Amino acid sequence: MNVFGRYLIYLADCLVMLFVIGMQLLIFRGELPFDHDTDHWLPMLLDGGSVGLVTLLGGTLYWTIVDYHHELKELRRSVIVSSVSGEEPDLSTRILRSFLKAFTLFTFPVLILFAVFSKGHRFLHDYVAKTERISN
Repeated sequence: MNVFGRYLIYLADCLVMLFVIGMQLLIFRGELPFDHDTDHWLPMLLDGGSVGLVTLLGGTLYWTIVDYHHELKELRRSVIVSSVSGEEPDLSTRILRSFLKAFTLFTFPVLILFAVFSKGHRFLHDYVAKTERISN
């Protein structure tokens, strides 16, 4: 799959995370951000740190489950392997990769630019965690 196809899949995952963020804003602030200008959404999200931290931890948990759960892996057309050994990454690498993937939710333009210009068109989370997605 090319870099733009992988990016579209990532954006679909981000839509799920945006739903989660909206629910967190509703829980933590008692409101949804639709009554505010879009340039105020990120400061609202990071205000006090609780929503941002929960988003980061929730995103890490979400992508750890979605990318590595054995039943969900069977539904995907590709698997994530260590670029060093070619085997499934260990737990710490999985968590690091998922954390970076959740963090790039806040900086998604950096993710696509890095993938377009990096060697092998790898995403930032794959580059740092030394993983790659290969076809089944």
